[in-house]
Amino acid sequence: MKPYRRLVLVMIVAAVATGCASSPEYSPLIGSEPEIGASLSRAPRTLRLYYNALPDVSRSSLRLTGPAGEHQLRGLHTMAADDLMIEILDPVTTGTYTVEWTTVVGDDPAVYSGSFDFSVVGN
Repeated sequence: MKPYRRLVLVMIVAAVATGCASSPEYSPLIGSEPEIGASLSRAPRTLRLYYNALPDVSRSSLRLTGPAGEHQLRGLHTMAADDLMIEILDPVTTGTYTVEWTTVVGDDPAVYSGSFDFSVVGN
């Protein structure tokens, strides 16, 4: 019976490890403007991120970096549509940009964060 128990234990450990490796980490982010991975012909003037529940603005932040470094942003707020929105103050030129976000949504006390890219191919 010992070889059988050992085999069962190995199979359980392998199944748990495989399940953990293939399960993506949960994120409340469900969309954005500009869209995640978008290739834009016109530079955006705002960032808007959509979540599965209303985010807490006081516990949220957005950051935009691009070819010239970090951009200045102003006026983080919600539009009552389970979103965060902010104005981009610096000119956005041709190149690849990264949006980094942190937020707390709904009644969930967890702090979530993530990032995504978009690019501007012409102005």
